[in-house]
Amino acid sequence: MIGFLRGKVAVIHADRVIVEVNGIGYQVQMPLSQLDRLPGPGEPLLVHTHLIHKDDSIYLYGFLEERALDIFRMLLGVSGVGPRLALNILSTVPVDELLASISAGDASRLKAVHGVGKKTAARICVDLKEKAAKYISMMGEPAGEAPAGSRCIADQKVLEDAVSALSNLGYRPSEARKAVMDVTEKGDGPDCLDSIIKKALRKLCRA
Repeated sequence: MIGFLRGKVAVIHADRVIVEVNGIGYQVQMPLSQLDRLPGPGEPLLVHTHLIHKDDSIYLYGFLEERALDIFRMLLGVSGVGPRLALNILSTVPVDELLASISAGDASRLKAVHGVGKKTAARICVDLKEKAAKYISMMGEPAGEAPAGSRCIADQKVLEDAVSALSNLGYRPSEARKAVMDVTEKGDGPDCLDSIIKKALRKLCRA
């Protein structure tokens, strides 16, 4: 198991980053919300990782904080939740809000994530409610009701497609990601690809 990678940013793609460690480039898939926070190419980077071996392929999933990695692993322990869906959840709901929602048994936040149906949302809350509450307690933060005014943004695939579309129009991936995150992290964030692209374009044109 690869616990973390310490190296430098080589290339940032729409859904992953390549981290160079001693001349070797490791391809690490990350939630879009975390990709947006990465430093530029050539800058030092430490990512906490989870390795999954599936069929003939090996996948590395990375997170900037151990807390996000812990929640990712919790989600993988729920029946019906795979790595892709777990990334979707972590791209859509901030870690602290996700912990608070699960510990409070609030499935509504999870149902806002594309690919998470009513049954899956309920299963996550039932299976992880005690674990989430215990985790919050261990971190020294009180468990309670999910925070009001929680954000609801589009799912990971839609966000990736929006970033890719803007990059194809000539914008740098970093500025495209920032524009997409800016227009989707508002309370009434759009969940339609065309809407996200149009709003991001307006923001980029004003920049």
